[in-house]
Amino acid sequence: MPNTQLSTHAKEAMTAPETEEVLLNLLDVKYDGESILRVVDNNQEITSNGKSYTPCSFNVILPDQSSDGNKSCRLQIDNTDISIYRAIKSAVIQSRNDNKDITCTAAVIMASEPDNYIEGPLTFILRNINADVNSITGELYDSYMHDKKFTTLTYNPNDFPGMFF
Repeated sequence: MPNTQLSTHAKEAMTAPETEEVLLNLLDVKYDGESILRVVDNNQEITSNGKSYTPCSFNVILPDQSSDGNKSCRLQIDNTDISIYRAIKSAVIQSRNDNKDITCTAAVIMASEPDNYIEGPLTFILRNINADVNSITGELYDSYMHDKKFTTLTYNPNDFPGMFF
């Protein structure tokens, strides 16, 4: 759902044919409520709402817009710093041992207004993490019922209207 509370400055920057404003994506990877990695897709460090985000190259690949299949998207973080790999690996091991989830919070800001979110923050669960010398990848899930089998029953809007918005 788009943000309807955008500032006048943000609306002007987004609708201008040319602008000096820069939109930035913030990513906060957490395990057990504690941040293990905060990155921004910028070439400089950004402080947003009192939290410091380290410059890093990453992207999110959105899922196909079809009516079937899972509702996940792919996250890819360039593996240019060994500390990123170590932080993710440590969280994966702890997550497996404690049976807790690794979560990611994503938000979009303007560089000139880092404390005002244009979109988000959106929270996802990070799963299926893989790492190699080039990148660290994983799947971000925002709905957890689509990938788990509960019973042989089918949940549909007619029989279970409270589950569908």
